[in-house]
Amino acid sequence: MTENAVKVRELGEQGLIAMIHRLQAQPPLGTIGIGDDAAYVPAPAGGGWLVTSDMLVEGIHFRFDWTDPEQLGDRAVAVNMSDIAAMGGVPRVALTSISIPGDYDSSRVEAIYRGVARALDRYHAVLVGGDTVGGVERLVLDVTVLGEPGPAGPIARRGARPGDRLVVTGRLGAAYAGYRLLEAGHRWPGTSSWERSVLRAQLSPEARVACGQLLAPLAHALTDVSDGLQPELQELTRFGGIGARIYADRLPVDRATRKAAARLGEDPLDWALFGGEDYELLAAVPPSRVGEAQRRVAAEGFVLTEIGEITDQPGIRLVRGEEEVKLDAGGFDHFRLEWAGLAAPRP
Repeated sequence: MTENAVKVRELGEQGLIAMIHRLQAQPPLGTIGIGDDAAYVPAPAGGGWLVTSDMLVEGIHFRFDWTDPEQLGDRAVAVNMSDIAAMGGVPRVALTSISIPGDYDSSRVEAIYRGVARALDRYHAVLVGGDTVGGVERLVLDVTVLGEPGPAGPIARRGARPGDRLVVTGRLGAAYAGYRLLEAGHRWPGTSSWERSVLRAQLSPEARVACGQLLAPLAHALTDVSDGLQPELQELTRFGGIGARIYADRLPVDRATRKAAARLGEDPLDWALFGGEDYELLAAVPPSRVGEAQRRVAAEGFVLTEIGEITDQPGIRLVRGEEEVKLDAGGFDHFRLEWAGLAAPRP
């Protein structure tokens, strides 16, 4: 070890990914590699595969006094399916790797895999393999999902153009509302419909796979809102000298999220911008196609909200009333173990 080496927590998640990226060979032509929601690997005979992997660690991503094992298995699949959705893809197969302390009750592991099976059925995919190893203190569950691009091909998160409209599925801030209620002592299923709504958003997210396939033919860029709206907008506008302007009064923050924020004395707008784990889809769509995109999504029972536009001025700006402000970086960083821009630490 180098005496003056930078600590991982100082490097941060994006810095660590950049370091790993620098050490790798250039991927083959046509490959979408590190830096998007999922990788795309073209096949020699035509077509190709979307590949994504996410790890959940006990005490960081979940706590068993907050979630039950079946919810955990379901969630582990859903967060990976969201990456496939964000490329406009069709999930096909999954692999799981699990590290389990030897003193864990086997019935808990069985319940986790019941949740995995339930989620895979919902997304029309199957489990084809994986690995199991003994652990020391914490359970770690890793899921890898392979899928195929839809007819429009893989849709990357970097293709937005000035003038494109920004649209988002569903609601924002609900998952963080659920997290904050859990931290405050509320437990699933809650005692009211609004509590149940935001607790479900945190504990049992739904990947918008069907919406991704509907949006892919219309979108210049597509991603999922896993780390917060503002960080995802930064990624969407990282290259090309572009930025984004969003409008506070257009952000889809629902009644349940607002009630949770009022209960805890916090601003639901902060949760929508920086909370993360909503797993909704964010797309940059040409103005002429916004109406069609909304109609397609509505036909499947979902809501698509226009929240702003891509600009030719770098930076993310928020319009709130008469004021326009530049948004600083926020969102969850796995190695700082906190939600940047928000007051509450992670478990």
